Amino acid sequence: MGLDYNDRVSDEVKYMQEKSFVKQLKAAVLLKKAIIIHGRGAPEETFSLLKQYVPSDTRIHYHCFTENVQFANRLHEHFPNLFIGITGLLTRVRSIQSVVQVFPFDRILVETDSPFLRPSCKMSVDPSFPKSNTPGLGVIIAEEIAHLKALELDDVFIQIRENVKEMYGI
Repeated sequence: MGLDYNDRVSDEVKYMQEKSFVKQLKAAVLLKKAIIIHGRGAPEETFSLLKQYVPSDTRIHYHCFTENVQFANRLHEHFPNLFIGITGLLTRVRSIQSVVQVFPFDRILVETDSPFLRPSCKMSVDPSFPKSNTPGLGVIIAEEIAHLKALELDDVFIQIRENVKEMYGI
């Protein structure tokens, strides 16, 4: 659920998205469900609606996080049970790398957003490397997290598994 304000979205469509988003937020809160947020191109609008309709202790997964450190910290300060989903963009976007370096590791999830947002790596120039993203490429994202946080890859896998269990109650 969420907002997707790409450059082709009219004001009328934005209004309809916001109305739908609010209804979905209210339903999730009523049913005491974790919330998965899509907020492309609408970080402030998303944050404003979350603050307005969602209790601060709600488990939230901010899917495909692409915002900066300041926004990540504001979200986490207001929603301490928030997790951010990190995709293959981590391998090439400095602002996301900065977020991962400082954001609490126990609040990070690895996502591939398959078939989109394929990570870049030395292998990606190999013609046999997948042209689109696949779940198996999540390992490359985990490797980049290990590098940025100066951790062993096994420790990243263990913590990410614990994060998923906490976020989704599994």
